[in-house]
Amino acid sequence: MPKIKLTVLAVARLQLPEKGQVEYFDAAMPAFGVRVSVAGSRSYFVITRLHGKKIRLTIGHAKVMEDGPGITLKDAREKAGEWTELTARGIDPREQKAQQKEADTQRTAATFAAVAERFMRQHAEPHLAAATQKDYRLALFGGYTAGWKDRPITAITRADVRAVLDTMIEKGSPKGANKMLAYLSKFFNWCAERDLLEVPPTDRIKPPSPKSIGERTLNEKEIAEVLAAFEVEGGLFGDLFKLLLLTGQRRCEVAGISESELSDTDTDKPSWHIPGDRTKNGRPHIVPLSPQVVTILTGRPVVGDMGLLLTTTGNTPTTGFSNAKERVDAWIAKRREEAGEQPMQHWTLHDLRRTMVTMMNEHVGIAPHVVEACVNHVSGMAKAGVAGVYNKALYMDDRRRAFEAWANYLDGLISPKDTTNVVKLRK
Repeated sequence: MPKIKLTVLAVARLQLPEKGQVEYFDAAMPAFGVRVSVAGSRSYFVITRLHGKKIRLTIGHAKVMEDGPGITLKDAREKAGEWTELTARGIDPREQKAQQKEADTQRTAATFAAVAERFMRQHAEPHLAAATQKDYRLALFGGYTAGWKDRPITAITRADVRAVLDTMIEKGSPKGANKMLAYLSKFFNWCAERDLLEVPPTDRIKPPSPKSIGERTLNEKEIAEVLAAFEVEGGLFGDLFKLLLLTGQRRCEVAGISESELSDTDTDKPSWHIPGDRTKNGRPHIVPLSPQVVTILTGRPVVGDMGLLLTTTGNTPTTGFSNAKERVDAWIAKRREEAGEQPMQHWTLHDLRRTMVTMMNEHVGIAPHVVEACVNHVSGMAKAGVAGVYNKALYMDDRRRAFEAWANYLDGLISPKDTTNVVKLRK
């Protein structure tokens, strides 16, 4: 085995063997050398003893060009010395290298970006609407959190979160900062539930901007108008919008309704069981169904293996609410213009839920605690604080009567002049 004085230039100029490979040992450090193959590769190695047995350890490919890949001769010599010292102490550098590689892999898997992708894959994509998924992606992978990408999830601090929120406030987006905090809180709480961190960095951070609480409630005339518009819309969205008003449940909950969540629809006590992973507060919720709702649901086709009732793909709940809502608004606007009336004040689909809660209390005469139970609220007086710990009553019979009374109240709002070519909710 040839022995030469290894220099950077000497390593680069070593002649290639006619076949196989040849090893050159360093005259200055005899156990250290470089292996040259017929293909032209050059690799540094060191020969040492571990537990009395001679072993050969490959250090890495030699760097032969200044801007090329590989390890320099200087660094390779230092590594050879380190490994020789380790083997003398009975430590195998190969095992140490494997452990380091595993640690690096685990560290990479626990970066903010990697965990965020896992959150999207395991929570957001299976359970949230496409629009909400998009919002989460913007929050977790957008410009405000880009600096967190390669940091360990455990290294993100409350100060980091506050800095993001402050930046958004300074750029004139207070509502956006509130939404960002909500999305980050959900994400970091999810991480804590899976023991990926101990305390969420969003813990005890208050919304940076005063929360805007919606107050829009439709009056009786407006309810009759939107019901007529829903009937004109017809089809999937016509049924979906009616269900929002009739049940008062959240949009994502109604859109994701499946045949498997319904029970006893052919009896006098039909119900809809919403699992906890589909509700905002994570609590399973039972919605007693009025005859009007049963008629709508049993008239819907069951699509796809998931048995969804409000879907165009069979694989996911329907989207495209905005376009359908625009058609409803356009129909109402045209009708009001033809009647010489003022345009209807802006309203949202979530206002239908608030309208049901308000009207049930003020016009249908339903007790507040029953109304709260109907919409799966846990913050009302009957469920707040210590009371919520002990008050586990479902009020199921009261809720059934409440939903039926509400549906009948809606039927009563529809008069002949309001519903040209429109039938009542009870078909």
